[in-house]
Amino acid sequence: MRFCKKILSVYLCCDDKARVTCMITVFNISVNVQMTTLFFTFWINLCGIFLHPLYVSVVNMDVNASDKHIVMSVKIFTDDLETVLHNKYGIEGWIGTPNEHGDGRRLVREYVNERFSITVNRNEKLALSTDSIAIVEDATWFYMKGISSQPIRFVEIDNRLLTDFFSKQTNLVIIGTGGEEKGYKLDRKKHKIELSL
Repeated sequence: MRFCKKILSVYLCCDDKARVTCMITVFNISVNVQMTTLFFTFWINLCGIFLHPLYVSVVNMDVNASDKHIVMSVKIFTDDLETVLHNKYGIEGWIGTPNEHGDGRRLVREYVNERFSITVNRNEKLALSTDSIAIVEDATWFYMKGISSQPIRFVEIDNRLLTDFFSKQTNLVIIGTGGEEKGYKLDRKKHKIELSL
């Protein structure tokens, strides 16, 4: 406010050329204030987007109907799995860190098998085995497979991974069969897919 009074007093005491210079100065200050406000508004909104938690898992599945097997990879953010370990099992520490808990991998496999299932031909629940677990950057990858006792004609997938901990959890499932791929978005309310092959 004091600055504005000074500019006004300079403006009233000056000739036309000085008044024009004064008006240009006021205009530049106004534009700078507006641009700074716009910049900070944009920055705060952008930070809000990236700091807002994103809860997502991705399952890539390949169904070989004639060979009676399904292979898949499951990608889950490691910090989300740490939340599961802490809240469900009461343990700290995660795979691939110096403070890895001895039962961590077993408990996470147990959790994944509890919250993710595949039923084939409407009557056979596949026993899914975990071939390996890998940590890549901020995600944990599970490589799994299941073998059916009969040729696969119908698949039902129930994916409830992390929906018990995160209400906004999204589980993406990409299914490849016979050279074609289809993608599905699942969540807490819609967690099942039925697919005829």
